[in-house]
Amino acid sequence: RRHIFDRLESLLEGLAPDRGSLSVVLLDVDDFKAINDRHGHPVGDRVLQALAASLAGMLRPGDEVARVGGEEFLLVLPRTDRDGAVRVAARLREALRDLRVAAGGGAPITITASIGVATAGPGRDNPAALYAAADEALYRAKASGKNRFELAAAVS
Repeated sequence: RRHIFDRLESLLEGLAPDRGSLSVVLLDVDDFKAINDRHGHPVGDRVLQALAASLAGMLRPGDEVARVGGEEFLLVLPRTDRDGAVRVAARLREALRDLRVAAGGGAPITITASIGVATAGPGRDNPAALYAAADEALYRAKASGKNRFELAAAVS
């Protein structure tokens, strides 16, 4: 967790006008507690492992992903403007739609996630504000019915 926040801070500090934007995508597995309660923690762990592998497989060189909370993952996307981050969020939802995790004899578990997207441009070098904006957008996605993404307002 600390590594990705240190990396985010470093990237934001180096964001020059000619280098464009940087975006973060904060993803939270929907109803993860219910997965653990119904199928047990070993299956919940497999869900997180499958999700982490799927996220890692989608990264470009220079992108980073880390688990930052129980079922939350943060993607740091250098050289990615708001439109690019929206495309990433849409691809994430598509990839999750196709992801199945074995549940020990029963039907495989399908996964959905709520996603918050925030973008910082040159001169916007506050990692805490960027993360908070993505977190607030994630909260709105959950409150709006889950399995969706929301965009943060402009980050100051």
